[in-house]
Amino acid sequence: MDNFEEAVAALNDLKARQVVAEYALGGAMALLFWSEPAATFDLDVFVILDQPGLLVSLEPIYSWARENGYFEHAEHILIAGIPVQLIPAPNELARSAILEAADLRYGTEPVRVIRPEYLIAMYLEESARTRKRMERVATLLDEGTLDRALLDGILMKYDLRLP
Repeated sequence: MDNFEEAVAALNDLKARQVVAEYALGGAMALLFWSEPAATFDLDVFVILDQPGLLVSLEPIYSWARENGYFEHAEHILIAGIPVQLIPAPNELARSAILEAADLRYGTEPVRVIRPEYLIAMYLEESARTRKRMERVATLLDEGTLDRALLDGILMKYDLRLP
């Protein structure tokens, strides 16, 4: 089992223990499943926390990490040597992206990955628009494996526009 597979196994444990209600890989590592790999130093994991109210606490995640011998480093948890950033869904688009994620496999592990149509939409949000992310949008659009009707529906629902 390689380090990435170990990290995915840990994410599945995080969900199995109900520390998070659901998760999905996002960011550059998600591109690995849909397109050309992109350089990155961490693993972005979007999560849905089953917590009432407006305030979100990451303490259950950090407690789980400590119980499993994973170390905290800044905003990351080091799992199998990989910096993992667990990001609570900041809005309805991210929540939908997590819930509609593709169930795939990495090695022997099942893994949930944000679909490319949702990755594009998340990259197009005003707070996320960077030159690097716009390049990722172009790469995903060039792949030709998108469900264009799904993408168009997501963009319309969240009032987003392609560059």
